[in-house]
Amino acid sequence: MNARPFTLSTVLLCAFGLAGLGLLMLALLPGKTAEPGKMADVSRTANWRWYNENPDYRPDVMPNGAITNFSDWKKAMPYIRVDGVGDTPPTAERVVDGVWMISGYFYGPVIIERPNGLVVISSGEDEDDGRLFRSIIRRDVSTKPIIALIYDHAHYAKGARTLLDGDEAMIIAHPDSDRIVQQSGFLTNPYIPELLPALDGRASIHFATDLPDSGPDAKMAGTSLVLGKQSAWMPATKLLADGETITIDGLEMQAFHAVTDAEDSLTLWFPQLKMVVDNVLWPTVPNLYTLRGDRYRDPTDWIDALKKIRDLEPEIELGVGGGSKALFGKETIRDAANAVIDASAYIYDQAIRLTNLGVRQQELRHHIQLPASLLEHPYVNEAYGQYDTWPEAVPARSHGWFSGHAEDIHSLPRRVASQKWVAMAGGEKAVLEAARKAMANKEYLWAKELAVTLYDLDPANKTYRQLLADSFRALGQYSPGAIVRNFYIAAARSLEGETSIHTLGAVQNADWVKADVKRAVDHLRTRLNPDKAGDQEGVLEFVIDDQRAALHIRRSVAEFVARPEQHYRKPDAVIRTSAELFTQYFRGELSTAQLVQQSGGDPRAAALLGLFDEYRRIPIYSAAAP
Repeated sequence: MNARPFTLSTVLLCAFGLAGLGLLMLALLPGKTAEPGKMADVSRTANWRWYNENPDYRPDVMPNGAITNFSDWKKAMPYIRVDGVGDTPPTAERVVDGVWMISGYFYGPVIIERPNGLVVISSGEDEDDGRLFRSIIRRDVSTKPIIALIYDHAHYAKGARTLLDGDEAMIIAHPDSDRIVQQSGFLTNPYIPELLPALDGRASIHFATDLPDSGPDAKMAGTSLVLGKQSAWMPATKLLADGETITIDGLEMQAFHAVTDAEDSLTLWFPQLKMVVDNVLWPTVPNLYTLRGDRYRDPTDWIDALKKIRDLEPEIELGVGGGSKALFGKETIRDAANAVIDASAYIYDQAIRLTNLGVRQQELRHHIQLPASLLEHPYVNEAYGQYDTWPEAVPARSHGWFSGHAEDIHSLPRRVASQKWVAMAGGEKAVLEAARKAMANKEYLWAKELAVTLYDLDPANKTYRQLLADSFRALGQYSPGAIVRNFYIAAARSLEGETSIHTLGAVQNADWVKADVKRAVDHLRTRLNPDKAGDQEGVLEFVIDDQRAALHIRRSVAEFVARPEQHYRKPDAVIRTSAELFTQYFRGELSTAQLVQQSGGDPRAAALLGLFDEYRRIPIYSAAAP
């Protein structure tokens, strides 16, 4: 590769590093032995394959108008229960005698018919799912009562009540399932539960909840969910820990604990049928990190769960949580499991190897590309998540955000740094011209770097916002992974003005608040605004129906007080309200003034509660300066 002159491009490459390192890698020849003291050669990253200097590639246009990179979907389609377009109606398909799986729906349940009733595995994400699944079972399978409902993991345990519709079924789950469901937000069970608003906002983007149904930005069928709908969850009545066995109407079932995208996943082994039902073997390499955020997903846990399935040597494998069609035959199942094991292990091991060689975690994505021998397998695809978004989560689990390089400890605020680099590059017009040229040349990663620099300078500038939106939309349309596409398209729409939809912050649903109003009061402490609170002090007590809790405000901190009657300081004000009204306040549906007014209008209560932010949706790309 020829050396480039020192121009605007090289100045900004030095500033942001990302594209600069990519250009450096293009000049490296794989296979050479590194000299002592120098980093080993690395291969070109997969993201350049689609996003930059790729003039011959054209994204696909789906029947609903969505523009997307459908390449890996085509690879995965024969193994997935949805078509990515939405043309497959949900139906119960027979697997073998007495066993069905609902197809046309990504996480449709498995149904096993027994002499006295039905065993159903997975209930759906909300009451609508449960109602739909029951209607399909009644239409396509049997009118027998459901005698056992099994939660294979917490994500799809919220359709139970409408699925059962009065059937007196045993509800089986892992011992941690009830706790995880009650603590979780929109599929998220974080280490820090107070972060649920941020993580739930990202989950809505991840699953394209608010993307349109048609047009260039339309959602992809099968990987989209409408999050936050009414839950129909019911607590488990029978708990199965790792290795435990139960017999249901003559059918023996053994449960094995699997830690996957949920910590309560159960792999279910039916020895009489030589069949496994699981949330482990997905028809794509599973997300070893998820862009929406959640607990750390240890690839070794997922690999161990895959090995368990492989070593059971089943003749039938049904991936109820991962959206796959049935797999048949020992060899076929072993081959698929090994492919996913090896792809996961490759990413994990190389992330560790390169970190130990001194590569910053933010740069790992530029050094790791799966071998062609792995990519040949249809289960090793990026139809859902993309490999280049996972590696840095591995070292971050142990060493956190810091790379070990001193220059990463402190930095100028982004806006200040952008001002200085743009001045060095010759001013905003020069950068704008370069960004437009990069878009015309389909150098979308480079165009994004330039456009985001201009946005940092002036977030309200409509020209800069649209330029950045155009670069994001192009990156989304070129992304093979549905999750990455959703984040890029949501960002573009936010820049174009959809401030009421595409946000990074959500709020827990009403069920979550009402389930434990004292927990919700505790979470209010993270809304205390120090600019308002200053050095004020006071204890604000909440009496919500028959439950009491308080917040002791002092030094711009709010301490949660679970038992106000035992606190050393008496309350300075009391808000008496119902769980319904408090829930509306927590969710931003009732203002501070309205909540205080219905409680009697105490001015001191109004003053203390007024120190807390009211919930409001914040756009991803605000017009306000960062």
